Amino acid sequence: MTVTYSLDVSSSTFCGIHKLLFRWKGSIWKSIWPELLLWLFCYAILSILYRFILPKSQQIQFEDLCVFFYTYGDYIPLTFLLGFYVNAVFGRWSEIFNNLGWIDSPALLISTYVKGDDETARKIRRNIIRYMVLTQAMVFRDVSMSVKRRFPTMDHLVTAGLMTENELKEFDSIVSPQLKYWVPFNWVFCLIRKARELNMIESDIIYTDLLEKLRQYRVNVLTLTLFDWVPIPLVYTQVVNLAVRSYFIVALMGRQYLIGERDIPNAKTVDLYVPIMSILQFLFYIGWMKVAEVMINPLGDDDVGLSIVDDAYGRVPELEKDMFWNDVLPEPLYTAQSASRPQSVFIL
Repeated sequence: MTVTYSLDVSSSTFCGIHKLLFRWKGSIWKSIWPELLLWLFCYAILSILYRFILPKSQQIQFEDLCVFFYTYGDYIPLTFLLGFYVNAVFGRWSEIFNNLGWIDSPALLISTYVKGDDETARKIRRNIIRYMVLTQAMVFRDVSMSVKRRFPTMDHLVTAGLMTENELKEFDSIVSPQLKYWVPFNWVFCLIRKARELNMIESDIIYTDLLEKLRQYRVNVLTLTLFDWVPIPLVYTQVVNLAVRSYFIVALMGRQYLIGERDIPNAKTVDLYVPIMSILQFLFYIGWMKVAEVMINPLGDDDVGLSIVDDAYGRVPELEKDMFWNDVLPEPLYTAQSASRPQSVFIL
């Protein structure tokens, strides 16, 4: 889970960053403590077995196994695998964030380019923006469980005010075997063309520029579905997880402190009972892997056919006032379940 900690590092003080290390919510400690406790428990069982239960002959065999695992444990290319994996996941995460689709810039362009003080002009501007937000909500329903819980069905989009009953009927009347993310944007482009025909848009240059900017917004939002459709290869994720966990399974034996009198590498060090350096390694490597697990985000699915240019040509619902017509600060309605969750301006 990503948490906001910008305020904690807003000033460069001695205690600021150190205090941040002890945060629990969204921290490395919360992510790895169950696995660390399990690893320490298994390590302690093996250590007790070796020190107090096994006879001398079996202790020698145990020591030989520890030397073997200690010698060959580093054959697992942990740093190499983790480095490339986290880099791939972070790059994917960055692209998803950059393609969320921010409505502010298109809204400013529409407000500037589509002129008119009459009711028709206002309806066109508001409906264009609403259809763009509707497209975003439809995509997010398929790629985000949080949004899916807020809008479980298309009827909930109507209840929330992002869609009207007539628009839903028009939407349902278009038969397509694929997901119909394109339908609201078909309405958007039809309204832009209508605005140009009514001379609300002054020139063809502005008309073309506006279409391009709205097209780019659509591309950004629908790119999220591609990330969901084509995830990071499963085999890559499996290899990394197997490598990290295998490394620390081997370390259960390879990092034991040996008490034998023989001339073996592990017996030439201080007997600390607690594997401090191995615990630090566990924190760093498992924590590094958890970084990738947090940033992996499966997304949606889309494929568009010829129905866009054939069956749906020129089809746009009748212009009507939306339910927020007289609201200064409109807010879509929440379902009972989503309304009970804490809200944050940083969470979509």
